[in-house]
Amino acid sequence: MACACQKNRKQFEVVTEAGKVVFTSTIRSTADNVAKRYPGSTVREKPKPGTATTGR
Repeated sequence: MACACQKNRKQFEVVTEAGKVVFTSTIRSTADNVAKRYPGSTVREKPKPGTATTGR
């Protein structure tokens, strides 16, 4: 049986100005360091699966 511990873990994405996700990590500081390599990029928390995200 697979471990379910990953489902509750926060993940952080590095997103470029163009909106492309270039890196994903469970550690915020690592994502922040990678974001420094991409001018204008941001770090955001990855939405949980099943979370409704609409543009309205």
